[in-house]
Amino acid sequence: MKRFFICVSLCFAVTQLVGCASHVATQSAPPVIEKSEPVAPPVVKQPEKPVEPVAPPQAVPQTQAPVPTATSNATASLVSQARAQYQAKNYNAAIATAERALRIDRRSPEVYLVLAQSYVQLANTQLAMQFVQQGIRYSQAGTELAQALVQVRDSLQK
Repeated sequence: MKRFFICVSLCFAVTQLVGCASHVATQSAPPVIEKSEPVAPPVVKQPEKPVEPVAPPQAVPQTQAPVPTATSNATASLVSQARAQYQAKNYNAAIATAERALRIDRRSPEVYLVLAQSYVQLANTQLAMQFVQQGIRYSQAGTELAQALVQVRDSLQK
């Protein structure tokens, strides 16, 4: 009988050890994230009549000092960079830079102006009109920026 208990105990211990050995945590390789292929740029059609770039609007005196924000400097820097790319006729780069600025400040009419002008140059009037309308919505009426947006809108409606 003693032998029987020893044998059963030994079998129990062996099965426990085998059970524990099968649950050993293995380290799996980290998931691999594959990069997607870049999207081909749209086919560029040359506009019949080029749109002249609009100079950035002059500062309008305000009754209250604007509250400085951390994003205003970043947005202004990106808008400046996008304008330089537009002037260099690198419209796709100007769009990409302006879209980065748009992710920072969705209510910046300057960004919408650069996007609209760039899309006009790429003969994508539908997108240009959408950006013009959005820019007009966020611009202050009567400012040079609002007038520039209206001028682009009027040139698209002809």
